Amino acid sequence: MKAFLLSVCFFAGTALAQGLPPLNFDAPAGFSGGGEEVATFTAPERDLKIHIYPFRRLGPGDFQARFRETLLREFVAANLREGKLAAPPRIEAFNVEGAEAALVGRFTEEKRERTRLAMLASGAVAVIDVTADSSAAAQHHAEAVKAMLESLSVGQPKARAAPPPIIATPEVAAAAASAPAAAAPQAAAPAPLPAFVPGVYVGNVRRLIPSFVGGVQSGGMWVNGPQYYLLSGDGLAYRNYEQPRTPGGDTNRFDWNRAKREDAANTGTYEVAGNELTLRLGNETISAKLAGPGRFEIFGNYFKRATPK
Repeated sequence: MKAFLLSVCFFAGTALAQGLPPLNFDAPAGFSGGGEEVATFTAPERDLKIHIYPFRRLGPGDFQARFRETLLREFVAANLREGKLAAPPRIEAFNVEGAEAALVGRFTEEKRERTRLAMLASGAVAVIDVTADSSAAAQHHAEAVKAMLESLSVGQPKARAAPPPIIATPEVAAAAASAPAAAAPQAAAPAPLPAFVPGVYVGNVRRLIPSFVGGVQSGGMWVNGPQYYLLSGDGLAYRNYEQPRTPGGDTNRFDWNRAKREDAANTGTYEVAGNELTLRLGNETISAKLAGPGRFEIFGNYFKRATPK
């Protein structure tokens, strides 16, 4: 009987999880953060935060009626729920690709400006909760928040134009464009190997923030955002979604021992042979291609030198 009940619970959890759609979005530009299950992004000035909650079952009641009555605060972490509002919220419809309906509410709470977007799909709700310390902070970060909200989609990610392939550095391309045509066809000289420069590199990648229902992974959230590689002059490598701090741009001043102790899966070594860059992080080996001075490519994602912190 116990085994039967466990099986029922397992399959019920699986059915619930399979019914939850994934949420796709771009990480807000310049913000730091990420997280597990609930994604949290913080502005550089730390005066605005965005909490993104994955799809969860709506339960009884009409989506629009519940939002207008409670702003669906029950879907927000208890310590982040609003108290008494200074004035009734301003609520309007919002368009999210793939969602059956979406509403956005804007309201003020204890001088804090808040925006809450709720999306309905397959009987489930995802919520984005934006909290600014002041109206000035809300205005200052309005473009970053707007771009993030406009990137949202439910189910399938939005179609994106493929970036042009990187075939040469700007200097090489300019020289090639201004060079006179060859008098007669002849075998092309081998291109010089791209130079490799140690430092901090950043690229834009798509990653999954999973969520779980009954112990089974649901749709979760797919985030397009920055990923960083720190490559030292003596062959050490570190990977993170937050930019590693290298005071004065000196990679040797990064705390390599702490990284290996606390994040061994993303810490290791690298080597360069010709135009091949091989990274060994934890138990993972990654093959990359150099694509010009200060650039390399991994699985179709291009990484370039970042300004050190």
